[in-house]
Amino acid sequence: MDLITQFPLGDDIAVTLLVLGVLSVAALVTGAVVPSRLQRDEDAPEVDDDLGRRLGRHLSAAGSIILWVGLPAVVLLYLAPGSTDERILRSSMMLVGLLLGPFAAWRGLAVQLASLGLDPERRPAMISRLGALTVTGALAVATLPIVIIVWFLHASGSSSLMALAGGAAISALAIRATAAPFDTAAASSAILVGADEHEIDTDEAKNLGAPPLRGARMFRRGAALSADLVALTTAAAAVGILLGVPVLAAEGILVVLLALGVAMLAGGVVAVVPHLGRPGHERGALRLGGLVPALLGGGGMVAAAALWLPSAYKNLRFAQVGMGEFTDQAIAGPEPLPREQLEPQIAQAGAQLGTLVSQTDDSQAASTLLDVVTMYTISPSVAAASSLGLGVVVALAAILLLDGTGNRVGSIVLRTARTSRTGGALGTTAGLGSTALLAAGALALLLIVAGVLSVLSAGVPDMALALLSHAGLGALVVAVAHAGSLMAPTLVDRPEAERSLRDAAAGASTGPRAALLLAAALTALAALGPVVTALQMAPRASTAWEDRALHSLSPASLSLLGGIGLGVVGVLLVTASLLDGARRLGASAVVETRAAMLEKRAGVNLEDLPDMVRRAVLPAVVIVVLMPIVAGFGLGPAALPGLVIGAVLTSAGLGLWSLGAGATLSHAAAIIGHGRYGGPGSWGHSGALGGAVLTGTLRSVIGSVALPLLLSSSLLSALGVSAVVSMTTDGTSEFLRWGIAVVALVIALTTWVIASTAAEVDLEDEIGEVSRPLFSRAEEDSADGLEAMDWETDEENTEQVTVATQKPTRTAKRPRRGARRKSND
Repeated sequence: MDLITQFPLGDDIAVTLLVLGVLSVAALVTGAVVPSRLQRDEDAPEVDDDLGRRLGRHLSAAGSIILWVGLPAVVLLYLAPGSTDERILRSSMMLVGLLLGPFAAWRGLAVQLASLGLDPERRPAMISRLGALTVTGALAVATLPIVIIVWFLHASGSSSLMALAGGAAISALAIRATAAPFDTAAASSAILVGADEHEIDTDEAKNLGAPPLRGARMFRRGAALSADLVALTTAAAAVGILLGVPVLAAEGILVVLLALGVAMLAGGVVAVVPHLGRPGHERGALRLGGLVPALLGGGGMVAAAALWLPSAYKNLRFAQVGMGEFTDQAIAGPEPLPREQLEPQIAQAGAQLGTLVSQTDDSQAASTLLDVVTMYTISPSVAAASSLGLGVVVALAAILLLDGTGNRVGSIVLRTARTSRTGGALGTTAGLGSTALLAAGALALLLIVAGVLSVLSAGVPDMALALLSHAGLGALVVAVAHAGSLMAPTLVDRPEAERSLRDAAAGASTGPRAALLLAAALTALAALGPVVTALQMAPRASTAWEDRALHSLSPASLSLLGGIGLGVVGVLLVTASLLDGARRLGASAVVETRAAMLEKRAGVNLEDLPDMVRRAVLPAVVIVVLMPIVAGFGLGPAALPGLVIGAVLTSAGLGLWSLGAGATLSHAAAIIGHGRYGGPGSWGHSGALGGAVLTGTLRSVIGSVALPLLLSSSLLSALGVSAVVSMTTDGTSEFLRWGIAVVALVIALTTWVIASTAAEVDLEDEIGEVSRPLFSRAEEDSADGLEAMDWETDEENTEQVTVATQKPTRTAKRPRRGARRKSND
């Protein structure tokens, strides 16, 4: 019992840490035992012996990117100012964070593979259980090192937690960036060639792109999702403790641990809530299966915070975290003074707060004094509970907003499917327009949160940012509670599943993924706290323009505006880099699949994709890691807050938009494929399939990458701000600082050139080994395969054929090429 009663932070925090540790170990053990004991049919057609090997190659490709980018980042972090012990500890924690992502991804893939071969009758009942295994396992991977760090380092472990979160964010970014080209290549093979050109359903065995598409989906839903959860959980804990302790003392740690424990319990509740949807009501059952744990977990968390935390600010446990005395000269004078000695005077000043505000100026000392007096008028229990509850409400609202894009019979999907009958471009426009409005509404939720938290914090910036991180934790609990919806597409979106259940599960994960993205955006914006604090506490620079670039954070600051612009440019560069890589791999997959179909091979050979992916995604990850260096040393330290704001808002907006658009066009294509609005083989179906691949690519390169991208930008800016400020104020030559920024730009440009010069498939006419059969309609090809075809053309003997036109009919369908091929055979 001495282990608990003598814990420096308090016995309640000690018990909470132990409970969290036990829950984490239990989740890891359960996640390792349950999948291996599932009864599966090893002879089922979905149990592909080669699938595990392909997924392993995908993960190894991401691992190589993590090593190439993460290890130099560890070295750079070691060079940041601090004692030798602090440098070693920070670097070690970032290295651990780099390893957490691949480990969580491997566990997520294990659960995905365990779902193969399950009897169709058992799959609905396993939705919640396997979803809980995936989500709680990822939470456990992140929570266990957090518990260890807080137990041994107490309140001083916030910098180590930030380094841990930074490493986890980089690894999640590499995994998501690696998954994007894989998604495009697999979708191009299965949808563009198999479904559109040959009218073979994407899930049929004779569609040669079906196995790569299944593997890409499993990697995205298992590996990448688990890495995202680890990055978000570690970042929320690190930012919450770093910002919470200065304003809420030991209770700042307690709120974070409470939210993590509730998230773990909410995931456990999901496992015991069975899926009881009746035929035709499966969608409601899935939504209820996430809503019940979310309300229970969110309500319990808010109630616990309101009852557990003290209602008077003076009753917080300041001494346990080394804040028993006021040390700021603006409050205590030249010598530190105990809190209890000054608290009566602070309370008296708080009673006359209006007079105090009118008598203070805009100086740093006056602002500090005003903030301290104002915080003593705040109820910690009300502020913390309200911010957690606000995060719960915002996440539920985001799920509700994006829910329409995941409903195959919803108005947005049906409108997009109808418009596709006029052409693929207009159908895609309809989907993009509708989802842009939803994305704007979801992004507006962030503005609402900022306004409400400004009131709750009574205008104190440090308190507002701490409460912003608490709102992110509340949103995380809601997203975790929808673990069943996140897992449902893997289990149920299969050809042998009931139509109603498959339609209900296909888009169930869109809303929870939007909630995860909003939770990450709230956490990333809260990471502005350490950046702004470091700039405000920095000494004066030697010249006027350097001092402005260091301390000026007003809207008129060109450094701040340049940082915002650089954040936007960085997101666009990442998107452009991944789109170019997706284009290269998608084109290669299309040509290879066409050749395999013409040669009547049993499968498509995409063995070279992992090597191509490494080169294609390297610039995107390098740009994200180097952008804080370019902003801080090139534009000035004041550019770092702007970089965070620009990167977070741009990533969140584009991410929400592409997530909704990808789901909408995918469901529109499925609706037409099931027989409505022209049915399979119609021009509307062809246009919808093309739009699904286009928006699916956008969803992969920005919608899925947005979460680790914005976390990496904010965390790396917070970790590197001390080095930037130190070199700006210690007399380091400005030419050296600019040189560092130029070197970073040269490195990024070099990786871009290397990626752009990678080999790609030749799509020119009559050049090399490219032949007409690979780029013409299937009905124009002979049935003898590639070897029997004339690869040369005689332009002189080419005949001009006039195509007769006919009057349009009421139902304009594209001729069914499959029927003509059968008649020719």
